[in-house]
Amino acid sequence: LCHPGLRDRHWDKFADIVGFSIKPDEIATLHKVAGLRLDEHMKQFEEISFAASKEYNLEKTLNAMAADWDELEIPFAQYRDTDLSIVANVDDIQMVLDDHIVKTQTMKSNSFIGPFEERTKDWEKTLLLLQDIVDIWLAVQATWMYLEPIFGSEDIMKQMPVEGANFQKVDANWKEIMAQAVADPAVLAVVKIPSMLEKLQEANQLLELIQKGLNDYLETKRLFFARFFFLSNEELLEILSETKDPLRVQPHLKKCFEGIHLLEFDEKMVVHAMCDRGKERVPLCETIKPADAKGAVEKWLLQTEQIMRRSLKSIVLEALADYAKEERKSWVVGKHAGQAILAVAGYYWT
Repeated sequence: LCHPGLRDRHWDKFADIVGFSIKPDEIATLHKVAGLRLDEHMKQFEEISFAASKEYNLEKTLNAMAADWDELEIPFAQYRDTDLSIVANVDDIQMVLDDHIVKTQTMKSNSFIGPFEERTKDWEKTLLLLQDIVDIWLAVQATWMYLEPIFGSEDIMKQMPVEGANFQKVDANWKEIMAQAVADPAVLAVVKIPSMLEKLQEANQLLELIQKGLNDYLETKRLFFARFFFLSNEELLEILSETKDPLRVQPHLKKCFEGIHLLEFDEKMVVHAMCDRGKERVPLCETIKPADAKGAVEKWLLQTEQIMRRSLKSIVLEALADYAKEERKSWVVGKHAGQAILAVAGYYWT
């Protein structure tokens, strides 16, 4: 009768058995209880007390889980050099969340859960909602962080107006969600943000459409200039996001062209020659003016490919003609490109 788990519902059951209330009050003593002669009901009392003990343990577990979340806050970090925040490492939160979901679902099947069944179901619903929010939040954040610098480019926004408009919509919603979360970083406060899950799901759907549009856009560029297939999406986007600056292409030339390491630009951004990794300079038979492509990088790079071939053909034919006129030593170390020398020497040898 002294178990701390006894509640009014248990004392009511005791009263039903003996016919009157035996709930202790402030003047109850052991002598008074002994005088009630309750021995004959002890078997039934034990069953009620045992159930109260099991219920008490379940109640303590629920209270302990709720108390654990009181101390947990979502960690935030600064996004690059901006005043925006992003969700940092949530491994600890995920670990507690997984543990509590398993505990709660186990408790639901316990035969003594009756008095706390509704509370347990509500708690499970809260945890599952939190899990859904955290999962999709991190997914949206990862995609947003990938796309944010891309759609921060005016060139990309002009070339992809529909995807750009969708990204601006997602960006506005994302910043609003983050502002609300940062204002109250308690983990369970996230669940109380109005339509949090729905907003994130909508953002995720829009981001998927944006990514599909972006991939289709990159595919058209690659189909126009097939050497773009040698570049990753990030490298290709770096080129396409700064179309006014043809020098942005330079770091990626060696992946598009096996022999070209750099193009030689003059002060007017006109290309006159190509250079290999060993700094051998090969003049082009025609100059290339990237500005004429009006921002279509793939067009002037396709022109570069065509002029490269024509230039090499011209140089090889010139070296072929000079072979018969010049002394071999001076011909080998003279003005012709090494590739042309090897081709002509092989031709004559054959």
